[in-house]
Amino acid sequence: MSPETTFQSMLATDQVVPWSSLNDDQLEPADGLSVVFPQTVEQLAAVVRTCYEQRWRMLSCGQRSKLHWGGPPSLKNIDVVISTARLNHLVEHWVEDFTIRVEAGMGFSDLQTMLQSQGQFWPVDPLYGQRATVGGIVATADGGSLRQRYGSVRDTVIGVQFVRHDGEVVKAGGRVVKNVAGYDLMKLMTGAYGTLGILTQITLRLYPVAAESQTMVLSGTAEAMALAMVQVRLQGITASAMDLIATGSGLRLAGRFQGIAAGVEEQLQRFQAIAQQTGLTSESVEDGPFWSSLAHQLGLHPVLCKVGLLPTQLIPLVQLLPPSGWLGRLHNASGLGLIALAEGADIGDTLAALRSHCAAHQGYLTILQAPPSLTLEPWGYSGNALGMMTAIKQQFDPNKLLNPCRFVGGI
Repeated sequence: MSPETTFQSMLATDQVVPWSSLNDDQLEPADGLSVVFPQTVEQLAAVVRTCYEQRWRMLSCGQRSKLHWGGPPSLKNIDVVISTARLNHLVEHWVEDFTIRVEAGMGFSDLQTMLQSQGQFWPVDPLYGQRATVGGIVATADGGSLRQRYGSVRDTVIGVQFVRHDGEVVKAGGRVVKNVAGYDLMKLMTGAYGTLGILTQITLRLYPVAAESQTMVLSGTAEAMALAMVQVRLQGITASAMDLIATGSGLRLAGRFQGIAAGVEEQLQRFQAIAQQTGLTSESVEDGPFWSSLAHQLGLHPVLCKVGLLPTQLIPLVQLLPPSGWLGRLHNASGLGLIALAEGADIGDTLAALRSHCAAHQGYLTILQAPPSLTLEPWGYSGNALGMMTAIKQQFDPNKLLNPCRFVGGI
């Protein structure tokens, strides 16, 4: 039997739908491909077990907002798409412990709205926030600017449950972090693009909502901006976010300060003093709309890259970009960030130059999304861990059934 017929006999009619009915323009059309929507962990395990027995290749996703990231899957090489979008329930919320366990398909915006009533939040600000799921954010490690204060997505994940390639359900971690031998499954599953297992439940560390939140933006010449960025790092400004916002029309350094009112005011004064010392102008902007608008603009570009390099090389990096048609959001402390670009005849040469600069300064450039006409390899990985990553993939998914070819090195 075909996958569609098989799963229609296992699940309700509305849980197995043709790919073509989703009107998804991120990937090529795929006649005969079905999308399965399990509603419980047990159903998901049964679906995966059947795929394992039949050696059907699976593409896992949530709301499909990031299917085009990394190594975009060719649907011609996929037998069934499995969505966790209906695994979207709260499992348990330990309010006093600032810890929550949710199913992987819960929407990010739904989670934050629910937590807001308790004065808590999950400190990430991903792209496509209105559509992204918790599982998709963890699978792609899409944390955003708040890592300046709260760390990466990986730092907030303290427990996971996932379904293995053979349909077995695995749990790791919990409400507290403990030292254990063997693989740290929380860290392995974060940023693995679903190549090691399908996330079903995630336990997260939460934080209190700040009483006050303000954003100040500095602007000026590249030389003055470079000086200010160094001073911010040296003086230990305690911002929740501190990003270089770069376009062809100029450079800005955006600092987001959160906490009690007196502490926020003191940090703003220190930030403004750095602006005055380095010859930059400063301006207060509307806090929430500024950051949400920035994330929205990044998501609108057809080409999106994730970069990492020495923070001192951020301005030289953006100076390699064309005069217009791009936007960069780069974290001042870590040197990580995103660069979004418009399509153009010379886009391949531009990306190659950016990648070369990153590699020359202890960094990398990953092409998250791009038109099919761009043939540049998405990951550009040149490190020495590919052998280890391949060995881990072999242990977790020896038949290469889970999200084949989506990760580094065709894993």
